[in-house]
Amino acid sequence: MTDQLFSAAELEELKKDFIVETYEHLENAQDALLQLEKDPANYETLNFIFREIHSIKGGANFLGLQDIINVSHEMESLLDKMRNYEIYPSSDVINAIFEGIDIIRKLADNLENNEQSCIDYTSYIAQLKRIDSSKHSSDTAIQGRIKNNDDFQTSNEPEFARNQEDDKNDGFTNFRINDDDQRIDEDSYQMIVSFEYGDVTYGIEVEFVREIVRPTDVTTIPFAPEHVMGLMNLRGDVVTIVDFGKLLGVEKSESNNHKVLIIGNDELTFGLYVDNVREVVSVLPEEIKKELNVSSISSGEILKGIVERNGEFIQIIDIRKLIERSKNSMELI
Repeated sequence: MTDQLFSAAELEELKKDFIVETYEHLENAQDALLQLEKDPANYETLNFIFREIHSIKGGANFLGLQDIINVSHEMESLLDKMRNYEIYPSSDVINAIFEGIDIIRKLADNLENNEQSCIDYTSYIAQLKRIDSSKHSSDTAIQGRIKNNDDFQTSNEPEFARNQEDDKNDGFTNFRINDDDQRIDEDSYQMIVSFEYGDVTYGIEVEFVREIVRPTDVTTIPFAPEHVMGLMNLRGDVVTIVDFGKLLGVEKSESNNHKVLIIGNDELTFGLYVDNVREVVSVLPEEIKKELNVSSISSGEILKGIVERNGEFIQIIDIRKLIERSKNSMELI
């Protein structure tokens, strides 16, 4: 579907960005795996690896890269079992994750060189499924912990807790689990569609984005509010198109790569006219900062918060408030 939403040049640019980010995620995950080999008790390291693979899968999903989706999904599933203490991070299991990193890197190489993928990863998927079902699970994990008594506490202290002197030597901060701990699982992540308007990047929860289309002929509506561009035919359905910038008082853009996000819930469907759609990113709720200490949109009341990604700020829109504002303005038409 992605290749229908973007021009060939835009799609090529998205793929280039994905490849660069994938190499970075793989490098980060590989370094963290080396740490995990030395310290299988480090829950935060394990969590970090999971997030890196999860990010790769999210980008691959957006671009429809099925081979990378398949491999990263199985790796993510195994890592999640490790996070939930169902599988012990033994050397065999860690080596399996290393192997997956190598496979994804080769798939990314093929994508970068525009080569047809001829990598057979079916045996690797089968290997992960065997690990998953072979009782590398809870009983084996417990036995592994007993064998590694130096690494794991056997007192009443929480599992995976170690002494502070050891923590100082770790490349990653050790995470101590207590009774109030709630593990992060895949469902905790919010998938955000990021897009640009002017010089700012914004984000909307993907569940409210029904599709992304190119703007076609828009019929203006007499006496409509300035931000209501008009009506657009979307496969037989008439959709009201709202200019995101004019709705929120954002500085006008000179972009020529406009897209329309079809936004909707049970009450309202409309098109949001934006500059350019970037990518889908996965965000944890606690990553959304409420302190609006960067230049933000003038209508701050519909801003949910700000997320930082690789030094860039994404301003997350409270989509319910945006829909309410759009609904109110359309009632004036």
